[in-house]
Amino acid sequence: MKKLMILSAAAMAIFLAMPQTAEATSTQNNITVTQEKAVKYQEITAATLPAPVTATLTKDYAGYAIDKVFLGDDGTYKVIVSKEAVKTILLFTSKGELIK
Repeated sequence: MKKLMILSAAAMAIFLAMPQTAEATSTQNNITVTQEKAVKYQEITAATLPAPVTATLTKDYAGYAIDKVFLGDDGTYKVIVSKEAVKTILLFTSKGELIK
């Protein structure tokens, strides 16, 4: 009986002393690299801006002067506006949505 108790205690000690094995999980990092095409811009007049772009400029940038307007080969519009000595470059879609 003593041997059985000693064996049980030894087995329990060994079982508790062994490190618990955890289920290993692996993570995979997918990195996607995209290369943006360089957009080429051509200067246009402010009068040729689409109506949605003009409406957004009038609403959101009241008090700003339009210095230059460019049309990109991807259909975006780059508008350089200024207020006092601060110049800001704005990018719009043809629908008047501000990109940047």
